Amino acid sequence: MQIGLSGIVQKRVKEAELAPVEEEDLAFCWDTHLIKYKNRNVLLVVNVSSRYAIAMTDIESRDWNYYVVYIHNVICLAMRAEGYSESQINKYMQMAGDAKLTKTHGKKAVGGVNRVATCIDFYDDALEKEVKYQRELSEYINRDICTPPGFEEFGYPTELFQLDMERLGVAEKRKSAKIIDFRKYSRHEE
Repeated sequence: MQIGLSGIVQKRVKEAELAPVEEEDLAFCWDTHLIKYKNRNVLLVVNVSSRYAIAMTDIESRDWNYYVVYIHNVICLAMRAEGYSESQINKYMQMAGDAKLTKTHGKKAVGGVNRVATCIDFYDDALEKEVKYQRELSEYINRDICTPPGFEEFGYPTELFQLDMERLGVAEKRKSAKIIDFRKYSRHEE
């Protein structure tokens, strides 16, 4: 698993050196970025393949000191909240392998993270107090239709993440997914 760090996150994490970004299935790559929202720090943990995003608040100093463990736990927490079983989560983490801290995963992935940050500007509800995992905010930012690096079709990040889990054999295939191939609606044939 690769955990990409934006510049602002790199300043917070006490790692001496980042590993180079390597060729890996994008479903196992996550980019992280820190923003301010309503006077609170919000850490965004975004899957590179599907743009599935997790919003966390109230990050403590020990979380920055043990960042790999923290991000691993954040991903497990979010997958649990999405309804994945412990065996599915364990299978995903085992397939992902040991986590390495890297730089972010390219322009399209960074553009997706920036889009998530922009979506938060339009979130009107208050963040939950004394809660680290901001579930309602996470659900809100995952309602933005997109075409992330791992897909050619448009879809919602939660659905695209599910498709990645099905492709990897972590989850069973569902009957329907909200994927839209806009190419078939274009006026011009390629």
